[in-house]
Parts: sequence; C-alpha cells; structure tokens
Amino acid sequence: MLTSRTEGRNVASELARALDRNEIVPYYQPIVNLQTRRIEGFELLARWQHPIRQNIGPAEFIPAAEKLGLIGALTERLLRQACIDAANWPAHLRLSVNISPRQLHDSRLPKQISGILEQARFPFQRLTLEITESAVVDDIDLARLILGHLRSLGAHLALDDFGTGYSGLRHLQELPFDILKVDAIFVRTLCTKTESRKIVAAVMGLCQSLKLATIAEGIENDSQLEMLRCLGYGNGQGWLFGRPAPAAEAEALLKNGQSVVALNSVAQIAEQVALQLEAMPIQCLWQLKALYEGAPVGLAFLDRELRYLAVNERLAEMQGLPTAAFLGRAVADVFPEESKMSNRG
Repeated sequence: MLTSRTEGRNVASELARALDRNEIVPYYQPIVNLQTRRIEGFELLARWQHPIRQNIGPAEFIPAAEKLGLIGALTERLLRQACIDAANWPAHLRLSVNISPRQLHDSRLPKQISGILEQARFPFQRLTLEITESAVVDDIDLARLILGHLRSLGAHLALDDFGTGYSGLRHLQELPFDILKVDAIFVRTLCTKTESRKIVAAVMGLCQSLKLATIAEGIENDSQLEMLRCLGYGNGQGWLFGRPAPAAEAEALLKNGQSVVALNSVAQIAEQVALQLEAMPIQCLWQLKALYEGAPVGLAFLDRELRYLAVNERLAEMQGLPTAAFLGRAVADVFPEESKMSNRG
C-alpha cells in the first residue's frame, strides 16, 4: 500500500510525462447568475486522467507542478484547449482561469496569455483570472504591474477563496481586483452557523463599498442559494448548479437552455429574508433590495396618498409600461378603470 508521501513522489516524477501525453485535461464548472438562474460562464479546472489512478484532482498535482516549475506550461496547455472548447459557447459567457502566484513573478505572463487568446480569437473581455487570497505575493509591485496590464487588455480579475487567508484585504488594497469570490467554507455553513451568516453579510457590505462584483462558492442547496440572493450576491457556483465536468458535458448543459435551477416561490424567498434580519442595518437594506428587484412578482412602494414611489421591473413588464410611467403618479391616474371598479365594489 502506497503512503501519501510515496504517492506524492510518484506524482512529481510522472507529472512531466503526463503533460507530454496530454493526460491533464480541462474540466468546467458553471458560474450562475443567482437572480436569473442563467449560466454566466465556467471556471476552468484541471483533472489528471491517470492511467492507473483515474481522475486525480488538482489539490494533488498543482503543488507539484509549482515546485517543479511546470505550472506555466500546464496553465498554457489548459488555457489553449479551453479557448477551443469555449468557441462553441454563446459569445457572452466568460471563462475563469486560476493563476498561480508563481506566475505573478514572470513579467512575460501578459504576453503569453495574449498570444494564446489571439491565436484562438478569444476576446480578453470574456476572460477572468483568479488569484487565491492565500497566495503569497513577494513582489507586490511586479504583481500590480502584471495584473494591471492584463486588466488593461480587458481581462477581469478575481480574488479567490476570500476569508481563508491572511492577505486578502492587503490584496484588495494593492491589486486591481474587480471580483471577489467568497470561500465555500462560509457558504456551506450559512444556514447552520450565525457566524457564517454575519461574515457573508459583512463581505457583501465590503463588496458594495468597494464596487466589487461577487461570486459565492460552494452552493449546495436551495436554502443557501436564497440566503445569498437575499443578501445581494450576484453570481455563484457549487454542486447545486453542477460539478466540474468535461467539455462535452458543459456544452450539453448549455444546450438545455442555460437555466440550471428552477425559481422558488415568493413565500420561500420571504422566509429566507426573514432569517436574515439579524444582520446589520445596511445588510437589511441590501436584502430588501435583492427581494424587490429579483422577486418573480410585481412589487411597488406607495405613499400615504397612494402615489407610486417605486416599482420593480416585473410590475412594469406586467402592465406593459416603463417604470417612469408610475413614479410620482397616483394609482387611480395610472389605472383609472381598475380604480373605478374597486370603488364600486
């Protein structure tokens, strides 16, 4: 029986050969808009199709690739294949790719990525590069230069696994991130631990203050999904939407209409909002905003004179009117016939 140390040595010794044999292949996990339940893109993940051990996850071989100086070659091969696969996707979908902190030491990285994308005719605007919060960036100035160059080309930058490391806030301050990914450890305990709910709510407030887009990782059930929606989170990923899968399965998921989760009832949404009321006042505001904008029913706020203060898009669509047609007007003025019938009743 092999020990973990022996297996680790074997992984390192076989890794270079695995690259030459194209045994390490891209898998894709969907990233979903939590309000519309539509796929917004896929995260590129690596799987080693080992001839004996079958599929080996990245946690086993990525550290070895970094140690052996193979991480650049591995990322390049996966990205090339991913750009080919993504050619079959709708043009608005994004591709998220993990970048090793080792690669932030190489000033040639923007040119390498640019060459791959140009050859594949894949727009930079559809690429998101993810850096883990726990990554130790020794040369912050060089990292800022590299990431700034990539962002100037159109790429999006995400800080991954937020909440698990010790340098995340410094990275947010020093590096040009525009997306923050909340680590799955907090999302998975969202419904069972008050502390997790408060942390996730506080992170949402931070993102609102810094104008960062949000992705919640590790969503496994409807309760977690609805809590995140009510807190204002934009996108998410997890087993509820789909596990990492080969390109053919990802493409099949897209052909099924891109909608991966059925809408929940208004009652369920309201129940989840009620569970969130222990959050800070600013978070209560975002909860109500998320419910108001995302509810599958028409909603409006009226003053004491029954004049419209605000309406959501769903109500405007139901009545076939622009939202501006309601604001400041009395209900009787917008719907005179309905008001007369109500008075007769």
